[in-house]
Amino acid sequence: MFNSTFTSNLLFSNTLLPLHDKIILLIKRSDYVNNTIILYDQKISSNKDMLVPFSDTGAILKFVSENRQPVIHFWVTPPTVILGMQDKRLNNFKAGLQMLSDKNYLFYLRNSGGLGVVTDQGILNFTIFLPDKDNLLIDDAYEKMAALLRATFSEQIKAGEIVHSYCPGTYDLSIDGKKFAGISQRRSGNAVAIMAYISINGNQKKRSQLMKSFYEIGNYPQNQQIDYPDIDLQAMENLDTLLKNDLTLDLAKEKILNVLKQDYQISRKEFFIIQNSQPYREAYDKTLKDLIKRNKVLLEER
Repeated sequence: MFNSTFTSNLLFSNTLLPLHDKIILLIKRSDYVNNTIILYDQKISSNKDMLVPFSDTGAILKFVSENRQPVIHFWVTPPTVILGMQDKRLNNFKAGLQMLSDKNYLFYLRNSGGLGVVTDQGILNFTIFLPDKDNLLIDDAYEKMAALLRATFSEQIKAGEIVHSYCPGTYDLSIDGKKFAGISQRRSGNAVAIMAYISINGNQKKRSQLMKSFYEIGNYPQNQQIDYPDIDLQAMENLDTLLKNDLTLDLAKEKILNVLKQDYQISRKEFFIIQNSQPYREAYDKTLKDLIKRNKVLLEER
């Protein structure tokens, strides 16, 4: 079932995309047989499950690497700050964590680099897992996600760092200079996970203020070796505001799936079978164990 051969260029139709994206994302149908993408639409309903999405990421990467089967993963969390490894080097890190705790935010340290982001019921976390990592350049992987979101929401979306946002990066996505999403990626085995953090709705100014306060408190006295974000509350905005349309997370997910459905079958049931297989559980448990250990140290330091 999961033995299809995919090229590094698969995933997106060359319809509805500008010429530049058509060139980068051209599909060669003769290079694969199965055009199914497996969907994992995850619900995080309990605080104790906050490490689950990143544990799943490690396990899905292993599955995709071994089976060459693309997977897409949606997930949403309660109010949570997901910290990056650079955040741990703040000179007053403990005080920053205490502030988050005082404001009733969950927090944890992910198993990858970068800086912190705020997630809540208005943020859609979306990951595309692709095989054949070695044939997919890093920039091309980023551009695949950017092109999909352009085709889904607006051709006005531009990629480029929004310096005064939280967790700024080269593949920040913005409309009219306002960031609404950021993209990162993780590579393991022969697979790549391209991850998008998308601010759909809710109070984006409150999210930005929270991270601004975290860095003002946590980075005192100032770390001279790492440039932490100087956050401007006007640098980011929700996608619903930028598009001037009501947009729920469910509607955003369906819009993404509708673009993919133009050329692919979306399997909504197969992931349950994968998730309960022994290789998946072993990879999941290993990643979860590492995350628990990392975050136990974090809590002990606090």
